[in-house]
Amino acid sequence: MTKSTEIPEFTYYKMDEYYEEIKKGKNFPEDFYYEIFTIAKATTDKKNRAECANIIKKQAPEALQLAFKSRKKITQKGRHDDRMISLLEYGLLSKDLDLLKLHDLMTRKNRELDFFWFSVHFLDRLLEHPHIISRFNGVKKFTIHLIGKGNKYDSIIKEISKLTSLEEIDLEGDYEQLPEDFGNLSNLKKLKLVAPCLKKFPSTMSQLISLKKLRIEGDYWNRACKDNLNLNDFNWLTNLTKLKVLKLYHVGVEDMSQVVFPATLKRIEFFCLGELRALPKDVSHLKQLKKFQILSKSIDSLPSGFEDLPKLEYFELIAPKIDSISSTLFFGDASRCFGDTPRPKLVTKITYSETNISPMTEVSQREFIEIDSPKLLNFVLDNASFFPKLKTITVDCEAPETPHKTALAAFKNLTTLNYKLEHKLDWLLEGIEQCTKLKNVELYRFQESGTRDIKLAVRVFPSVFSKITQLENLTIKNASALVVDTDHLPKHITNLTISEIKGIKAGTEEFDVFNVEVKATPILNLQEFYAVISAAKFNLGHRNDDVNNVLDFENFRHPEKIESFDFTSDVSQLDSLLKNFINLKALTITFKKNNPEHNNALTAFKHSNLKVLKIDNYNGTTEALERLLSHTPNLEFLDVFEARGFDAFPAVTLPQLKKLLMQSVAVKTIDNLKVETIEAVKLIHCDHISDESIEVISRWNSLKHLWLEGLDENGGIYPESISELNLETLFISAHHKEEEIPTWIAHMKNLRVLGLNIFKQVVLPVELASLKQLEVLSISGCEFSEKVSEDFRNMNLKKLVYWTSKFNGSNMKSELYEPLENKLVSQREFDDEDSEAPFRI
Repeated sequence: MTKSTEIPEFTYYKMDEYYEEIKKGKNFPEDFYYEIFTIAKATTDKKNRAECANIIKKQAPEALQLAFKSRKKITQKGRHDDRMISLLEYGLLSKDLDLLKLHDLMTRKNRELDFFWFSVHFLDRLLEHPHIISRFNGVKKFTIHLIGKGNKYDSIIKEISKLTSLEEIDLEGDYEQLPEDFGNLSNLKKLKLVAPCLKKFPSTMSQLISLKKLRIEGDYWNRACKDNLNLNDFNWLTNLTKLKVLKLYHVGVEDMSQVVFPATLKRIEFFCLGELRALPKDVSHLKQLKKFQILSKSIDSLPSGFEDLPKLEYFELIAPKIDSISSTLFFGDASRCFGDTPRPKLVTKITYSETNISPMTEVSQREFIEIDSPKLLNFVLDNASFFPKLKTITVDCEAPETPHKTALAAFKNLTTLNYKLEHKLDWLLEGIEQCTKLKNVELYRFQESGTRDIKLAVRVFPSVFSKITQLENLTIKNASALVVDTDHLPKHITNLTISEIKGIKAGTEEFDVFNVEVKATPILNLQEFYAVISAAKFNLGHRNDDVNNVLDFENFRHPEKIESFDFTSDVSQLDSLLKNFINLKALTITFKKNNPEHNNALTAFKHSNLKVLKIDNYNGTTEALERLLSHTPNLEFLDVFEARGFDAFPAVTLPQLKKLLMQSVAVKTIDNLKVETIEAVKLIHCDHISDESIEVISRWNSLKHLWLEGLDENGGIYPESISELNLETLFISAHHKEEEIPTWIAHMKNLRVLGLNIFKQVVLPVELASLKQLEVLSISGCEFSEKVSEDFRNMNLKKLVYWTSKFNGSNMKSELYEPLENKLVSQREFDDEDSEAPFRI
């Protein structure tokens, strides 16, 4: 009889709630005997257990009554292995018991049987009665991973073929044979087999005609990876006419020349086939193939027909014995069409750099190329006329023995060049200024950050780049012996980035940049550098801090153009900077951290254009800081990091201030700060902030984002007046003495992001479930021990930031917070858009 539609679906961890619902049903208990059996064996509710046990004993079908005589329970908190042992005993007592139905009730109806190394207690019991496996017929997926267990469980594996309902099998272990009637699994669509000890395939493999995905591995990836030489006959693949994905790893197949690959194949992966010497002679019939990858040290030729495959998108070849490959395939040519259908963009990866390429006969439509060997470089230069559309060229190789007569200037459409600095390769750059479309150049010695030249270090920057009129982006990086003379740079650059080289030497010729960024690289003559460069934005990195010197800000080249600057010089000269940089919009000031006298010498000059101010390592008086802030009245963004030496925030009025960030600041009160339009406040580890200051912040009515973290040393609680703000983001961590999560948060109906940190409350307040508009909820360090209310299921969360870990105190078990998850997967950290973006410039 059909169940009433109002009855909810059975959920293992909500069985008591479910029981209350089904008791209201018209056909109770007749329609629910298996559910009642499960509840009777699993619930911790004594009343429900007694009621359900009575129903089973008096009314249930005989199969259930016989099984119920077992004293085994179905534990809710124990291992899945324990539940399966109970299920096995029920089945042995009652031959007509529907084991699959009981299994589904215990495992959320996933129709899967999964056994791993932690299931051996159950499997050891099953060895005595392997035939029980056949009573799970109807299951869709079977997984068994038993690495290092030998052939102990072969008798269980032999029973798999009786599960004719199977659509997916995932086998991994040391077993030596599969059942000979394996081909009876006519519904099987997906097979993964990792079997280093398997002696042979069953003769019936060709009968698996429904297979769509096949993956066979002859060894485990986490070991030495030796080929299983027993697995060498794959002629049966020809019969798998529905196969779409074929993956073979570490098997001993030598000859596949007689195999006709199914025309339905979309993906082929042949990895680590050390014995493979022959593939089919032709693959032109694989019209659906999109991806082909092969790694074999023995194969010396490829099938014909790859060039004619209309859907091929990716071709990877790792085969050192293959002497030659067609230029069409090597370069992924997309020039030809198949009827009215153009060839898709083909990505190729030919790992062995000495492979020969057949002569080019057609113009290539390729727009990018990566050159990783002198041989390939010479080929591309020999055939430069066949690459008229190349826009991006990466040269990452040593120089050929003899310079080529052709240089990169031959590629007139070149827009991006990535070039490894090599000895005796500068000739390749001759005439580069003729590439008038060139916009982006990246020069490097090593791709890896921090790598140093030991022998034959590159020390001189190619002077040819000074002939380029203008670049949008120039990056020079990772060349530990290189010194760049600015006279060798293009005279006009939009963005200049230099990182991890030996140094920058300012020349005598003027050059213009919009944004310059220097990382881990010293400028050898800093004052001269400022005299020849004209830039709007400066970020020269900590290697160029000049706190022990005085810069002449009056002799900067075009100081009126500067919009962003990092100030590390003597703070007594700050007024000179503000006076000369009249259009400055963003300023970062790094103070001498342990020198209060230096900090108190701070000078200022009224600057109405400054919008962004960042202060690092301040250690001075309130008066000195007030001197600065009172001269920058139009600030919109203020960031103070690691500041001490003053108790009270300066009494200043910043009517345009939108965002205030303070981290590790020892200030006690910010009551004297006057703001009118502030939108975001983030305080992190400001341990001495007073309760009164938090109260003041809660009265800033324009606030939309508030983040209070690590204010532990204060003894009060967060004021309820925060709930009156129209906040979109709220993050609070518990004060030293505060344990309970404020329930007034439930009144904040515009919250999109809510973060709760290190509260000691054992239950999540049900009031928060009313925040139906909330999209992001973060819970960390909260030691919940009571189940989250079912009311939270009605929330519309998009992200749950929660990760159970014994190391961070977030120890709530998944079944306790499951109502929060719904269909979400909890994540470890906030996304940047939720935690950082609202507090950025």
